[in-house]
Amino acid sequence: MKEFKFTIDGKQYNAAVNELEDNFAEVTLNGKTYKVELEKEEAPAAAAVRRPAAAAASAAAAPAGLMTVKSPLPGSIVKVLVKAGQAVKKGDVLLTMESMKMENNVTAEADGTVKAVYVEPGKNVMQDDKLLDLETAAAAAAPAPAPKAEAPKAPEAPKAAPTPKAADVPAGGYKVTSPLPGSIIKVLVSEGQDVKKGDTLLTLESMKMENAVMADRDGKVTKIAVTAGQNVMQEDLLLVLG
Repeated sequence: MKEFKFTIDGKQYNAAVNELEDNFAEVTLNGKTYKVELEKEEAPAAAAVRRPAAAAASAAAAPAGLMTVKSPLPGSIVKVLVKAGQAVKKGDVLLTMESMKMENNVTAEADGTVKAVYVEPGKNVMQDDKLLDLETAAAAAAPAPAPKAEAPKAPEAPKAAPTPKAADVPAGGYKVTSPLPGSIIKVLVSEGQDVKKGDTLLTLESMKMENAVMADRDGKVTKIAVTAGQNVMQEDLLLVLG
């Protein structure tokens, strides 16, 4: 079992990943357990994709400024959007992965050049598995003169909307709740809108990843309980489908 802790807005969360037999794993977050089904590995040749020749150098031989991007959660690679030798900017999407029924965008944390890619679409990964190596632009650039120190302004904490009361939820509605604590980036539907299974309802940021929350059934949006910029906790109500 792998365990890790992280803190969001001053509140600590505990998570654990337990690998089971028959391609199932259990992911426990603050006492709530999700059962994740993993696809079977393809042929043994897939091992060559995981560790290409470009990645054979040991950590001691890695050049200064080399950043290894690791998987923050167990899941399956959906799409790889970069290749070795490609220049990227901070915030660019490097790849997307599916975890706990959500599509997650893994983004670059700095400008740089992709040195090696260790995964391909359809590949199953566990937490902390290597995804790719990124040589940051700062490694080759001369140090810039230090800017004049200025007193940093304390960021304003976003005001969280109150959790809707049970009486606010339409009778017989299907509640869509937040699978993880995070911040709402964008709400992509409106009240009264018809949606299909698989449609993206909204996106939220959690653990430095953009997560697409999708409808798992057909229905009509009868209530939206969140707005862009709002912080939510796990199991907070997001919207209701009729």
